[in-house]
Amino acid sequence: VYAALRSLPSPRALFASILSQLNALSSSSSSRQRVPDKPSDFIAALRDALAGVVAQGEFVYLVFDNLEVSRGWDKGGQLLSLLLRLHDLLRLPQVVLVYVSSATPDAYYTMTGSVEPNHVYFPDYTVDEARDILMRGQSNPKLYSSFLGVVLKPLFRVTRRVDELAALLEPLFRRYCEPLGDLQAVPDEGMRRRLFEHLQPHLAVALNETFSVPMRASVEKCKDDSSGGKASVKRQFGGRDGLSSELEFHMSVSAKYLLLSAFLASRNPATLDAALFDSTGGSDTRNRKRKSSQASIDRKDTMAEEILMKGPGTFPLERLLAIFQCITSVSEDVLDEVECPDSMMAGSGTNALMSDVLLQLSTLCNSNFLSKSRSCPLEGSARYRSNIDEDLALKVARSVGFPLSKYMYRR
Repeated sequence: VYAALRSLPSPRALFASILSQLNALSSSSSSRQRVPDKPSDFIAALRDALAGVVAQGEFVYLVFDNLEVSRGWDKGGQLLSLLLRLHDLLRLPQVVLVYVSSATPDAYYTMTGSVEPNHVYFPDYTVDEARDILMRGQSNPKLYSSFLGVVLKPLFRVTRRVDELAALLEPLFRRYCEPLGDLQAVPDEGMRRRLFEHLQPHLAVALNETFSVPMRASVEKCKDDSSGGKASVKRQFGGRDGLSSELEFHMSVSAKYLLLSAFLASRNPATLDAALFDSTGGSDTRNRKRKSSQASIDRKDTMAEEILMKGPGTFPLERLLAIFQCITSVSEDVLDEVECPDSMMAGSGTNALMSDVLLQLSTLCNSNFLSKSRSCPLEGSARYRSNIDEDLALKVARSVGFPLSKYMYRR
């Protein structure tokens, strides 16, 4: 029984898909069974449907693909907990549960005491494997092969997901073919050089737009093209004088925001999170104008000295994701103030960033931007530490136009 959550709109549709497939396997089940709305009713209906198949002496494999999609559904957390506890709820040894997800296992830690699934890791595609997949179904294989020879390796350092690569390559290929009059032509060496020179200015921008949240450069372009007199986003997010915003490496938007979140989590005390971020994700400045007492000032000085002596602190995954959601909400609010065409802003927002953030976390750890410690025996989950200094964090913040200084605790 296979259920692809990406193609299903709601938990009820998931329940209906699973039960309908099981009813087709069991001759004793009724084809007009009512689709349950409540999780408890679904468990009862699922147990009855499975009993009919298991009675025939067969094993049943329930495959839940794109499991991470359930977190974006209404009451997705409850549904995810239910799916992960099916083994304990059904108690049928003939039923094998398979969860397929692009997120790391840490994203599904439920602390419910249920049986933990066995983890099977599938490595990413190599560049040659990705090339073979992307070459399928191309009307002009030689032209597309010359195009991939130019863009695939640089983009492959940013993301190895074929779906993201395909979405990013489509507009770049249209740019690549603009000088051509005949799309069925086979380019020679001189034509390839001319096509590359035409594409090169757009390639660097595309490296930072792998994810659907637009870069601040695109926002600036919208500001320049519009006739309104709103304040410049660049001026609003000005950073330290003399610090270049150019990074010496390419990193996706999602990874940049995650790196900034980790830097703030390591630098700031956890007790100040509520003061630095309000419930809507922004920086709360409403109560900062009150005069501080001498005791409060002394406590802040002591805390600052302790932070300086201890160095970067560790933090759990939950705190990292909470800060990440807050600072991306700030970015989303600012983007909403800019009047850009709908086609350019389509797909922006926090949801697009949250979808692959856990994949980026392991990449940052492997690149030594973050360090991962062993699981805490009390909390039961791993802790992380940021390894970057303030100058690099400010460079990353300037590259996405994020006001990092507003969220840094200073003496």
